[in-house]
Amino acid sequence: MGDVDPETLLEWLSMGQGDERDMQLIALEQLCMLLLMSDNVDRCFESCPPRTFLPALCKIFLDELAPENVLEVTARAITYYLDVSAECTRRIVAIEGAIKAICNRLVVADLTSRTSRDLAEQCIKVLELICTREAGAVFEGGGLNCVLSFIRDCGSQVHKDTLHSAMAVVSRLCTKVEPLSPTIQTCVESLSTLLQHEDPLVADGALKCFASVADRFTRKGVDPAPLAEYGLVSELLNRLSNAAGPVASTSTSGQTLQEGGHAAAVPKSQTADTTRSSQSISTTISLLSTLCRGSPTITHDLLRSKLPEAIERALKGDERCVLDCMRLADLLLLLLFEGRQALNRVGCAQGQLVPRVRRADSSAERTHRQLIDCIRSKDTEALLEAIESCGIDVNCMDDVGQTLLNWASAFGTLEMVEYLCEKGADVNKGQRSSSLHYAACFGRPGIAKVLLKYGANPDLRDEDGKTPLDKARERLDEGHREVTSILQSPGDWMSAIRPDTKADGEESNEPRGDPEMAPIYLKFFLPVFCKTFQSTMLASVRKSSLGLIKKMVQYTQPELLSTLCSTQNDQNLGTLLVEVVASVLDNEDDEDGHLVVLTIIEELMSKTHDEFLDHFARLGVFSKVQALMGPSGIESGETDVIKSQEEGAAASTSRQTKVGNVVEQLTGDNVLEDAKEILPGKAYHWRDWSICRGRDCLYVWSDSAALELSNGSNGWFRFILDGKLATMYSSGSPENGSDSSGKGHSVDSISSEENRGEFLEKLQRARAAVRQGSISQPILSTSASTRLIVGNWVLQNQKENQLHIHNSEGHQVSVLNFIYLFLIFFSKSSISATYDKI
Repeated sequence: MGDVDPETLLEWLSMGQGDERDMQLIALEQLCMLLLMSDNVDRCFESCPPRTFLPALCKIFLDELAPENVLEVTARAITYYLDVSAECTRRIVAIEGAIKAICNRLVVADLTSRTSRDLAEQCIKVLELICTREAGAVFEGGGLNCVLSFIRDCGSQVHKDTLHSAMAVVSRLCTKVEPLSPTIQTCVESLSTLLQHEDPLVADGALKCFASVADRFTRKGVDPAPLAEYGLVSELLNRLSNAAGPVASTSTSGQTLQEGGHAAAVPKSQTADTTRSSQSISTTISLLSTLCRGSPTITHDLLRSKLPEAIERALKGDERCVLDCMRLADLLLLLLFEGRQALNRVGCAQGQLVPRVRRADSSAERTHRQLIDCIRSKDTEALLEAIESCGIDVNCMDDVGQTLLNWASAFGTLEMVEYLCEKGADVNKGQRSSSLHYAACFGRPGIAKVLLKYGANPDLRDEDGKTPLDKARERLDEGHREVTSILQSPGDWMSAIRPDTKADGEESNEPRGDPEMAPIYLKFFLPVFCKTFQSTMLASVRKSSLGLIKKMVQYTQPELLSTLCSTQNDQNLGTLLVEVVASVLDNEDDEDGHLVVLTIIEELMSKTHDEFLDHFARLGVFSKVQALMGPSGIESGETDVIKSQEEGAAASTSRQTKVGNVVEQLTGDNVLEDAKEILPGKAYHWRDWSICRGRDCLYVWSDSAALELSNGSNGWFRFILDGKLATMYSSGSPENGSDSSGKGHSVDSISSEENRGEFLEKLQRARAAVRQGSISQPILSTSASTRLIVGNWVLQNQKENQLHIHNSEGHQVSVLNFIYLFLIFFSKSSISATYDKI
């Protein structure tokens, strides 16, 4: 073969009349052997260069009289060239009519003939290789419908590898579909048929194709309702039902949900009950979300279908399946209660994947490169100055179709992204991916939140058919996990358009949400997600289900919530809700969960106070909430003045405020009894003063002062006021003053600062000894003869709003009066010192 003259081969390839066909076939076989057996591709391409041989090969395909055996070898030779060099793809695309001629051979293929079948299989391989680099050329050559028809009509007669290659071609071409194309109906019909294909790879491939086409509709701002004309939604629901594995058919398997929760029969789908892959299930749920976002008609019909039952079955699947179902439920709740106007949809002309156009203006291109350099170097000021001074369009694209916001989302700062969004940058625009895709790919949670706030669509797909959530899940570092969590519930970060907010001149009579179906779904979903929360130990599932429960409680009207919780069934909804709340409060480390359940408690108490008081009391929710205030049962903020002086730390204001609000709601009708004694390891309080007992001292403190009463004291005590430590002696003399008695006074050689640290350490040790979760119990709340004794100190409430503490050990008597917010010290029954309000 090495002696074959390339010039002779090229001459024979150009033959095509009568007996010359035989010479042409011989030349093609020899060329194939030369390309296949050569151990040096570069030398082979030098002798048989693509620039001369590929046009000759394509010319054979353009010959309508060429026999199938010649065309089959020709297609094989083209495949060998395409396998080696990307340049060969561009040369074939450049030959007018070549792609269309190859596609047409699939239309006329007669698979009863071995030669014709081999030719069709080779044509599929050629198209697959071309599509990896120039899918647009194959689409323009009519490749989509040709290959779809081939799979639908001839798929069972070709090798499986060929069938899967054909689906790969269709998947690439579906990213080029135009929603208003006259061929869209034929495409949708063929894809709908392939969803039922016996080969799971073909069926799943058809599903991915629908996802790509739906994405094209979304980017163009066109209602995707035409995609559902041939049973797509029914197929998606069946796939969702089988997400956790095949289910036995029941009397309600083909029914829909109607007013009152009753079922009505509908025709059953012909879909086989087969377990789907994790990626297929994710695509199914994502496609349902895309259809709901884009089509009011599909949403209306879907909400009245067997969707709730399908979701309930799918919640028994693996972690990813459950999380995806919750993401869909999050969207449904938004549509049910807020309506379509809350989706914050972008305009029809935004977010499109526009054709790639190389810049002709070199100065503009140079400026654009400079802006990208500013972004990559994170020079925010330079970027802002350049855009403002040069009048740059923030939606301009570089030569590969990427916008400034795309670049900033990947490599820039948060300030850059916020600035571009405020200047009107399209958050959904980008040739290869949207800005949210880049934020997800690079694990940038802060930027993802900003993009969602400005209307980024979390269901858009990139050129590989992946959503931002798919990109975030590809890595497991902290940043990507945070983005995954954000995209799991994107509605939490999106700025919903209020129903009463309308653009100038805009009038809308669309009702808010779906008043008919909202209560039905609420009745169905609330117990389902409560049980899901209780039945799993997966932190991600618990977090998502808890978030959905909070949203549903917030959406629910008081009358409906009261009705749902008073309904007697297998398990009362009120009981389920409170069990979820109690479970979260039992987990000391789940601070995010605590904030969520505190919100739930606030909503429940404000809407159905009486119904939930008994539930909360039975499960000890009051004590669990009080435990959030700190080990001593009082708000950590009360000791912040003291604690911050030593540690420089402050508790979370919002969390403590919420805890305080909830405690106030819960304690409205539930007053705890006074303690009969003061024991170590428990928390007590009198008015705004907190009390706990240490190993050898009694501690009393507020937000501005703290006192240490030693068990063996004869009347002296230590205190911190205005950040300073001092000792008061039984004679009434403060530290370093004259003590006429000479008792209780010792000269301390340790510095005042060291003593202060030792005081605070002992106080913190006493507080830490309080059992976690214990309630702060009141003492002496009313004036009576009751006396509480701790060491040499006696506590009484002899007058209204006064706490009387005295020490009668030794020759003198020391008395401390706490008159609500005032502390007064007495010695020998006369006033010795009075402190200002603290």
